[in-house]
Parts: sequence; C-alpha cells; structure tokens
Amino acid sequence: MSRTPLCFRVMKRNAKELHLLRLKLGKRVQNIRKQRGYTQEGLAAISGLDRVSIGYIEQGRRTAQLGTLLILAKSLQVKLSDFFNGI
Repeated sequence: MSRTPLCFRVMKRNAKELHLLRLKLGKRVQNIRKQRGYTQEGLAAISGLDRVSIGYIEQGRRTAQLGTLLILAKSLQVKLSDFFNGI
C-alpha cells in the first residue's frame, strides 16, 4: 500500500484530470475557431481578448474562466455547450 496520504493521491489524480480537460477544451476551441475561418489574431480582434491568452487556452496551458468562454462562444457564434460536447 502507498505511504502517500490519500488526500495527496486524490489531488494528484484531480490535477491530471483537470489537465486533460484543459487540453480537450482547448482543442475544441481551436477546432471551432478554424472551422469558422479565424486565425488567433482575428478571433482576438473580434472578441477583445489577447491573442496570447487564446493561444494558451487552445494549448491547454491556461484554464479559461467562464466569462472568457462566453466571450469566445459569442464571438464564434456558437453555444457555450458546443465547447463541451463530447468531452
């Protein structure tokens, strides 16, 4: 049996799950952006968000806040739920 306390094992597992979710969500945002014909720069221009932030979200390097996802969804003319379908 592991000597690592249960709380640390749970936190480690949750961190891995959160990382995978960020990767999947970011890929979904990227795919929708490309389907709509936008570059990161173009999406930044219409959404008012920073291009680097959009890139970090798409790469799974940053967790997008709900408000940011709402802005992206409106800018891409999709429903917020479209980012999460199938994840």
